[in-house]
Amino acid sequence: MPPATRFTAVYAAMTAAHHVGDYLLQTDHQADHKAASRDRADGTAVSEVESWAANQTHVAGYHAAQLAFVALAAKSLGLRLSPGRLAAGVAFSWITHSVIDRRWPVRLWMTRTGSSGFYQVGGAAHADQAMHHAALFAAALLASGGDR
Repeated sequence: MPPATRFTAVYAAMTAAHHVGDYLLQTDHQADHKAASRDRADGTAVSEVESWAANQTHVAGYHAAQLAFVALAAKSLGLRLSPGRLAAGVAFSWITHSVIDRRWPVRLWMTRTGSSGFYQVGGAAHADQAMHHAALFAAALLASGGDR
């Protein structure tokens, strides 16, 4: 199977899983506490320990969905993915998702690129999702590449 075909299937599976993991599986507590006080604009008191616990619980559920969707696509479509490359792609996704969800990368990007006004009126959620999708693109490239 050509790598481009594997990439297309893996990226589609990871993107579908992204929406499930970020919106259907994430609890209110995880969403409200995954960023610590220093990474928030709303003044909510959240300790580093509490924030990392909520963040990593969210990211674990998110990646359980991601692995389930990719496994289903691989089985259904005969993708024959390399376990090592899949692990590398999921690890990259895990790390980037964890960092993006701390919120400071979004704020930093938006304030440094002249988008602080958009940030102030709710644009952070859009930049957050754009960052996640860019990271998923790279994760899918990692997971699907190579000759197999």
